[in-house]
Amino acid sequence: MKRSADRIEFITNLCVVGAALIFVFSLGWLVLRHQFSIRAPRASIANGTKITLPDLDWSRSPQTLLLVLSTNCKYCTASAPFYRRVVSQGAQAHNTRLVALLPQALNESREYLARLEVKIDSLQQTALASVGAKGTPTLILVNADGVVIQSWEGLLPPDAESEVLAALK
Repeated sequence: MKRSADRIEFITNLCVVGAALIFVFSLGWLVLRHQFSIRAPRASIANGTKITLPDLDWSRSPQTLLLVLSTNCKYCTASAPFYRRVVSQGAQAHNTRLVALLPQALNESREYLARLEVKIDSLQQTALASVGAKGTPTLILVNADGVVIQSWEGLLPPDAESEVLAALK
């Protein structure tokens, strides 16, 4: 009887340890996958996609850079120095209009951008899905017809930041 109880206890302990190991490895894999999927710049919107936004006339400039942000996005906030560089380079080029799209109310979005010291040409309250963005931050460069030239998603590494700045012509 004692031997059976010891055997059952041993098997139970083995199952608990095995389940704990599986849980820890699964959790670690999910955390790593999530970390790299957010930070890795990837195109979220296919080139050639036509974007239509009310009250936005694409033909006002040869190209428009959409900054799809959110006031509660830590990567948007962390990217503020880069956005200030984009604003400065976009203003120098005079051929790229900068438009910020945020899902929050306009007054909250204005305060957020002012706090980040990011000055843009236009601001709209827009759902991410309306432009095909899957997350924030997302940058979308469109031509004068509203057709996507290129897009970038997530916290951009220096080489992707250089790519964005080069695309502003």
